Amino acid sequence: METIITTPKETYGSTLRSKLENFRSTGRLYLHSDFPFYYTDGVRYVMNLFENEPVFVRMAMQAFALSAEQQLIKIRLCCVREDYCWIEYCSRDGNVIRKQRLYDSIPVAPRQAMCFYFIGRTLLLPPEF
Repeated sequence: METIITTPKETYGSTLRSKLENFRSTGRLYLHSDFPFYYTDGVRYVMNLFENEPVFVRMAMQAFALSAEQQLIKIRLCCVREDYCWIEYCSRDGNVIRKQRLYDSIPVAPRQAMCFYFIGRTLLLPPEF
């Protein structure tokens, strides 16, 4: 996907995307205190950057509910513009299982998406899979 960098938010989003594509995990898992799911170093890094942990808890809760029928859930945080973002939950083959509007502000550039996987109660970045 071609990205045209025109605003500070898009620059930040492009920098973040580059860092995440090259992220290497230590293999350590963290157990979330509010909802019983695990997350990796990469997800922890993103949670700290977003400064909005509830978004990730809601993602994990929804993915956990869907995981009864799917072993692997692909999660995409998508933005069309700054005030219109959503979360897609997809099967392994990419079919959208559920789509939710996201009303929180997230540092994802317009026309971009950030991906995660949910496997066996664990939320992780694709490079950590």
